[in-house]
Amino acid sequence: PPANNYQFPVDSPDLRWLAQNRSATSATWIGHATVLMQVNGVNVLTDPIFSERASPVSFYGPKRKVRIPLTIAQLPHVDVVVISHNHYDHLDKPSVQQLNAQAGGPPLFLVPLGLKAWMADAGITNVRELDWWQHVSVPGLELHLVPVQHWSARTLTDRFETLWGGWMVRTDATAAKPFSFFFAGDTGYSADFTDIAKRFPTTDLALLPIGAY
Repeated sequence: PPANNYQFPVDSPDLRWLAQNRSATSATWIGHATVLMQVNGVNVLTDPIFSERASPVSFYGPKRKVRIPLTIAQLPHVDVVVISHNHYDHLDKPSVQQLNAQAGGPPLFLVPLGLKAWMADAGITNVRELDWWQHVSVPGLELHLVPVQHWSARTLTDRFETLWGGWMVRTDATAAKPFSFFFAGDTGYSADFTDIAKRFPTTDLALLPIGAY
């Protein structure tokens, strides 16, 4: 492990440019699996985690090693949040609650099957729940939940009780330049990649995890 005083270099994004951008395609890696994608005028946020720990409690559990380059308050208005699965390092309750309370109204939260009830318990109701291969259209984009090799659990007794998946996001017919990105969430290497490629043969950007195994 690096020494405690090791400082990983982190760029600071141009917040004014991000807030004003309505046409350029951009990707801002915020940390871990959290990426702000700006595509065809739509702001999409993946698996938002802005807390210091990936844990059910704030005082114990895996702690962030690298500072985040921007806060939730500094984000441009988020239109859509996609959630891949319910592990604490991908579904962070304080983060989604803060996003739900953002100025200008809550984003649309897209979640795998079984997570709509969890979101409702957290006070979040602008939610669509999807099965593998289902999709939702918003002005400018199509968002498809696709299968990946992973699992789900937030306690010792709820393993596999909710679905997990990756997201394929594509511009719709309004786009001057078609663009698509694949957000895997978490996955191992499996035949799912071949199945996804058969349905979506063109992908411009892939956001892939690197497993610690």
